[in-house]
Amino acid sequence: MSHKILVTGAGGFVGPYLIRELQKNAEHEIFASIYSATSDIAGLLPGDHVIEGDLTDAKYCQDLVKRSSPDVIYHLAALSDVKESEGAALHVLTANTEIQYNMLEAVKSIAPLARFVAVCSANVYGLVGGSEVPINESQPLRPLNPYAVSKLTQEFLTLQYHLSYGLNTVILRPFNHTGVGQTENFVIPALVRQFVQIKRGEQAAQIEIGNTASIRDFTDVRDMVRAYILSSTKCESGQVYNIGSGKGSSIAQIIELLQDISGIKVEVLTSKERVRHSDVPVLIADNTKFVTATSWLPEVKFHETLSSVYNSMVNN
Repeated sequence: MSHKILVTGAGGFVGPYLIRELQKNAEHEIFASIYSATSDIAGLLPGDHVIEGDLTDAKYCQDLVKRSSPDVIYHLAALSDVKESEGAALHVLTANTEIQYNMLEAVKSIAPLARFVAVCSANVYGLVGGSEVPINESQPLRPLNPYAVSKLTQEFLTLQYHLSYGLNTVILRPFNHTGVGQTENFVIPALVRQFVQIKRGEQAAQIEIGNTASIRDFTDVRDMVRAYILSSTKCESGQVYNIGSGKGSSIAQIIELLQDISGIKVEVLTSKERVRHSDVPVLIADNTKFVTATSWLPEVKFHETLSSVYNSMVNN
């Protein structure tokens, strides 16, 4: 079945992966909203289907939805750097709220029947106790940083527009995802970069890291975008779904895997400058609700993901 599809935040890390996955169905007509692209999508879509602008501008959002006339919207757009949010809390809170509000208003007035997939974040869970892992969707929300609060605000706005105006929304809480092309503001590319610099003789065989005990549930970005697409047809309107592998890896374990992949043995140094005082200690998904609804399961092994990121950096 053909659809008109709009992807917001398409210039970020996930956007090109999502577009390429959507393009496997040749009947889809895909539009992309970009602001400050960190990935090049110029070769993926026709020029008139890539619409540049600022989603904090309400008029731009209205024009965007009119021009694309979407059946499905994958709303990826947000300021997403946790560390940045600590130093610019008001900016992140305001921008992410405006982005969500403007898009929901545009959908309500112009495309009220569209499926609106709100890609939020597992960061909203925040402070999680050991007995609360793996985390399901009914887990109390205890956000630990301004970014998490902004994503929670986006969630509640989405829910309100579903309840008040009947919009066809689904809220996704993706856990950590990574792959080739992710910026070094995120932990895996940052670690891999250090291994590559060691291999090139640009630094000593030492890795600087903040907290090696932090545990995260990592999914390959290619598996993650498959999940997003399944949510557009398989998930119940108005519901919230976790997306993650259900397996946790500590930073120390990731360093061990990268030593195996690179063939480099390193000394691990703790850097106070890299410690996030508002960081979430443990995030592991209970993905039962989403898997039951969609039959999705991750296909790419974590070792393969790390290898692809490492080899990409070595060869560039």
